[in-house]
Amino acid sequence: MWKKTKLFLLSSTLAFSVTCGATNFVVSAAEETESSVTENINQNYLKITFENKVLFHEQVPSKTIIQVLNAVDEVIESEVLSRDMELELESPKIGKDKMLSYWSIERKGNKLFIMPVLVLEKDLPVRFLTTEGGQLLKNNAQINEILKSVTKGTKLKDILPEVNPKDHHKFAGWSEVVTMEEGKKTEEKITDIDDRKIMNAQGQYHAKFFPDYNDNNIDDRTEKITVKVVTNSGEAFKDIATNVGKQFSLPKLKKKDHVFMGWYKDDEYKEKFTDDVFTESLTLYAKWEKVDKVITKAEKKPITDKDISDQVERILDERLRRNNNASQSPNNASQSPNNASQSPNNASQSPANQPKTSDSELVIEPIKPSYEGNTGSSFKETKYVFNNKKLGQEHMVKFFEKDGGFLFSLILPYGKTIKLYDENDSPHEEYTIRQDTTITLNTGDYINEGSIFLDFDTREVRVNSTQITEIFPKVDDVAKKELAYEQERLAAAALEKEDAKNKNMLFASVGGVIVAALIGLGAYLFIRRKRRIREQVIEKESA
Repeated sequence: MWKKTKLFLLSSTLAFSVTCGATNFVVSAAEETESSVTENINQNYLKITFENKVLFHEQVPSKTIIQVLNAVDEVIESEVLSRDMELELESPKIGKDKMLSYWSIERKGNKLFIMPVLVLEKDLPVRFLTTEGGQLLKNNAQINEILKSVTKGTKLKDILPEVNPKDHHKFAGWSEVVTMEEGKKTEEKITDIDDRKIMNAQGQYHAKFFPDYNDNNIDDRTEKITVKVVTNSGEAFKDIATNVGKQFSLPKLKKKDHVFMGWYKDDEYKEKFTDDVFTESLTLYAKWEKVDKVITKAEKKPITDKDISDQVERILDERLRRNNNASQSPNNASQSPNNASQSPNNASQSPANQPKTSDSELVIEPIKPSYEGNTGSSFKETKYVFNNKKLGQEHMVKFFEKDGGFLFSLILPYGKTIKLYDENDSPHEEYTIRQDTTITLNTGDYINEGSIFLDFDTREVRVNSTQITEIFPKVDDVAKKELAYEQERLAAAALEKEDAKNKNMLFASVGGVIVAALIGLGAYLFIRRKRRIREQVIEKESA
C-alpha cells in the first residue's frame, strides 16, 4: 500500500512541475512582449537640392538611412541621418535615348530612397513649371519643374503632373506662352486641355495659382475692400482702399498722456484686431488708456505687448529728463543764492564738511541743545541726513527670450528686488533695480518637460520689511491634466496587467493541479489494473 501511495505522489509532483514550468514560460513571454515601450522619435531637418533647386525639405526621424540610387536601383551613396543635413544631388548617369524627368523621393520604414526617374527621349520634350503660389507634386517631393518627353499626338491631359497650392492659395489652371504675329510673347490660359495634343517641340506649360485668404474662390488681387479707422484721438485719416490679402501699416497715433492699446473691431473693445492681412471691409477703433493707469497696472501685471511696452518706456524717459532738468534749473529753491542753506556764514555748510555723491542730496537739520554746562554755555549738534534722489523713480525692466523675442516688461521702483522662479517654485536669478534693465532668459529652464508655456506672471511677497516681486511661469492647465490623465491611464494599465498576470498564474496553478491529479489518478488506475492482472495470473497458475 505504501508503494502505491509513493508512486501516486511522485507522478502528481512530476506532472505539476511540468505544467507550472510551461505556464511560467508563456506568462513570461507575454510580459516581455507587452513591456515594449514606444519612445518619442527625435527628428532632424533634411534638405535635398538639385541644380540649386529645392526638391525636399522636411523633418525626418533621426537614424533614418538615406540612400541615393542610380537609375538601375544600385546604391551609390548611403548615410545615416544624425543631424540637420543638406544634400546636393549630382547629375545622374543617363544612357542613350533617355532623359531625366524628376527625382523620386520615397520613404520606406527607416529608409529614405532617392532615385532619378528617367524617361525615353522621344521626339517632343514638354516642360512643366510653377509660378508663385504652389509647386508640382511627385512622390512626396514638391518640385518646381518637370521635364517629359512624349511622342507626337500625345494628349496633354494624360501627362499633366499633380499640383500643390501653398497656404491661402488655390489652383487657377494651366497656361502657356504664345508668340503673337508681331513677335511679342504673351501668356494665355489653356481652355482646351482635354482636346489639346502635343504636336511640336515648343511645349512649355505653367501651373497658375491665385491667393484666396477669405476662401471665396475669388482672386484676392481683384477683390477690393475698404478699411475705416476711428482714432478717438482727434486725428482724422481717410478710408483705406485696398485688396483682400494685402498687408499694410495702420496709421501711427498720438494722444497726450495716453497709451495706445491697439485696434479693435468694435467700439466696446471686446474683439482685438490681430490679423496680419485684411480679408474683408471693416471699421477699426483705437483704444487708449491713461498713462498713470497703465504704469500702475504694469507694477503688478507684466506688459506682454511690445508696442505698449515701448510707448511706456518712452514716457518714463521723458519724465526722467524733465525731472533732471527741473532739479538743475537755476530757479530751484535748493540752489538759490538767498537760500539759508547756502549761506557762507554757516560753518557747518562748508564744502569740506559735505560728503559728495551723485545719488544723494544733503539735508541739514539743527537739533536742540543736548547738554548745558555750569557756565551756562551750550553745545549744538547738527544732524546730517542723506536722501537718495533716485528713491521713488520708476524704471522699465524688460525680459527677452534668448533668441531675441520679446517676453514682457515690468515697471518697478528704484531699489526693488525681483526673484525668478520656475514651474516647480524653485528659485533662479535675483536682481535689484538700479536703472532701466534688460534681462535675457531661456523659458525652457523654467518649465517642466511636456508643459506648454503660456506667459509669465508676478506676485508680491514681504520678507521682513522688504517687499519683493516674484516672477514665475504660467503653463497650460490642459497639458497638466493630459499628463495626469496619461499617468493615471498607465497606472491603471499596469494594475490591469498585474491582475491579468495573477489570474493567469491562478488558472495555470489550478490547471496544473487538475492535470497532475488526472495523471496521478491514471497512474494509480494503471498500476491497480496491472496488479489485478498479475493476481489473476497467479490464481490461474495455482488452480
